[in-house]
Amino acid sequence: MTIFFTALFWFAVAWIGYVMVGYPVMIALLAAIRPRLLKRSENYLPTVAFVMAVYNEERAIDRRLRNYQEMDYPRELLSFHIGNDASTDATESIIDRYAAGDPSIHLSRFVRSGKTKIVYELAEQVDADIIVFTDADITVEPNGIRAIVSAMSDPSVGGVIGRMAYQDPGANAGNTGQKKYLEIEDRVREFESLIWTTVGPRGECFAVRRGSYKPLKNYKLSDDLNLVITIPENGLRVWFEPDLMIHELEKRSLGSEYRRRLRMGQQAAVTYLAYDSTRYPWRSLAGFQIWSHKLLRNLAAIPMTLALVSAVVLAPGSHFFLWVSLAAAAWGLVMLAGYLCDRLSLKVPVLHYPLYFTSMLASLSIGTMRAVFSGGLEMWSSQRLE
Repeated sequence: MTIFFTALFWFAVAWIGYVMVGYPVMIALLAAIRPRLLKRSENYLPTVAFVMAVYNEERAIDRRLRNYQEMDYPRELLSFHIGNDASTDATESIIDRYAAGDPSIHLSRFVRSGKTKIVYELAEQVDADIIVFTDADITVEPNGIRAIVSAMSDPSVGGVIGRMAYQDPGANAGNTGQKKYLEIEDRVREFESLIWTTVGPRGECFAVRRGSYKPLKNYKLSDDLNLVITIPENGLRVWFEPDLMIHELEKRSLGSEYRRRLRMGQQAAVTYLAYDSTRYPWRSLAGFQIWSHKLLRNLAAIPMTLALVSAVVLAPGSHFFLWVSLAAAAWGLVMLAGYLCDRLSLKVPVLHYPLYFTSMLASLSIGTMRAVFSGGLEMWSSQRLE
């Protein structure tokens, strides 16, 4: 029995160590040794079309359209295509007002079709060289399109994502942890891009070259994961562009982050298992990256639980496992302190991080296991969930 739990403990540690440290370090070294830099051209000037689904976005749509009109790019090469998913507020009238004064803004009407179906149908209808899938509650810095175009000037690039900056006047375990998590994720995206392609999508703003991806037919799958999977299948890469800066105004809490990642984990797993190139890690380089960067990490709460249980079982006969158990207990106390600070609205980031990290892994793992045992999801609505 001791041998079994010892082996189980080190198996769990190896799993956690690989997804949290091993894979990031490995790709950082590969990116430093043999980076695949872009061959950019200053003469590339393609047409660019924004595509967006909206549902009851009257609080955000005015800011989004003003931001579009402030883009530093030739106006005759720009267009904005919006699908209204049967909004019941003033969203449509605000869009109509902008469209009346700007012929590059186009509005289509849908009847509760869901975000994914809307954006993919709109993308099939436009004839621009570059299509930018975007959300209503973001803004892009004025040089954003030129940053996208600069990366796309390399013919090996089929998709471009950028950096996110979340703006929230408050500070709680949800938004504080999310910001720190994204800083780490962006470093991984950057290293992946330098090796081949990043598999960490950015659904808020994702630019693609026309014809670089396979249109999604099953609208219960993730639209942005479809892009990071099928663009490499077509021999192209998804590039993380640091000069593409995106801002999002949001109010997130620990509870809303938990629910959001629960759904993300489930939808991501359903999507990964739907493609031959990602169902098994040896099928493709992108598949290996997805298992390393996403799927195994999304299940990391399982080896953490196995390591804890094994350490507790082995603690009576081993000083090492006793200390591991005590360290786990200390982590639990820090989480409890972080939770109490969050409930009392006390701004103590050092306590927010462990709570967010553990909550995020738990929600992703539960969501992933739901996908394995219960299957798919309902279509993703264009309505904001947070």
